[in-house]
Amino acid sequence: MYKLLSLIAALLMAVSADAQNAKFGKPTQEEWDLNSVSFAPDAEAVVLYKSVDVTYKFSSGFGAYGSSGSGSLDDTPLASTGVNKNIDPETTSMLYNVKVRTKILKDSGTGYASVDIIYFCEEGNLNMADEFYEMSVVQFSNVNGKVKKKRISGANIKDERVDKFYAIRHIRVPEAKAGDIIEYQYQLFTNRITFIYDTQLQESIPMLYAECKMNIPYFLQFNVNKPEIPNVAGLVSLGNIQIGEVQNDFQIPKKCQTNLYTIVARDMPAYDGVIDLENLKEGKVYGVRTELKEKRYDVKPEASGPVRHLIIGK
Repeated sequence: MYKLLSLIAALLMAVSADAQNAKFGKPTQEEWDLNSVSFAPDAEAVVLYKSVDVTYKFSSGFGAYGSSGSGSLDDTPLASTGVNKNIDPETTSMLYNVKVRTKILKDSGTGYASVDIIYFCEEGNLNMADEFYEMSVVQFSNVNGKVKKKRISGANIKDERVDKFYAIRHIRVPEAKAGDIIEYQYQLFTNRITFIYDTQLQESIPMLYAECKMNIPYFLQFNVNKPEIPNVAGLVSLGNIQIGEVQNDFQIPKKCQTNLYTIVARDMPAYDGVIDLENLKEGKVYGVRTELKEKRYDVKPEASGPVRHLIIGK
């Protein structure tokens, strides 16, 4: 089974590499030539590419207390909620690396150059607020065969609180026009290690390709669910996360074994309606939904570390 999953993973990556432009900063000629979407000929705009990579970060103070604070994590005690009893949120965080490339197909679709990002920002508790890093928004225009590149300034990026716990970052591209390609890139850090944001595989406009990768430490067990439709494929394999610890000015790497999830969607139709916080919460929009799986004290992880039987899809 493991060999089969590895083969599927290799095939998925090969297909993705051949058909998708994962390198940001230089749209391809094929993307410039795209004027309509085959499965949505009336589309005003299209998401050409979207990727969401989720991984965990352990600072130098991280310790696996079940292993004398410095060894393998395999025998670390587990709490009933699936959380290691001794993990300190101050030394453990999650990193989302997000990339989106959109093309405006019609003048009526310039509003789709705008992006709204929901993030956690509890009032009065800045220590648990999500933080944005390395945000970049670039507008590419093809004028008489010459590509012009323009960075969108911070004046066009504003935050709005929507309730006690969440805020929305609004990104606006004020001079977008038909034919433009917009690239959005950012990193999001969070300390809420038992909560993983859903990854939308469906937007208000068609999406040609979306990819979600989640590299989750084995001691945090999640149910990872994807839509059971032909457009979406998923697999789980074994991975690891490097942990660096400072001792005597040297970096001594350690490894935490992980479950690595890869979900790929192609040719996703637009959501038929307005996407808002409510229908996202209810799961009406196609996406990858991840929920913490309850663990019991009397169930010990396999000796190899990762739990291999977690489900993608139900």
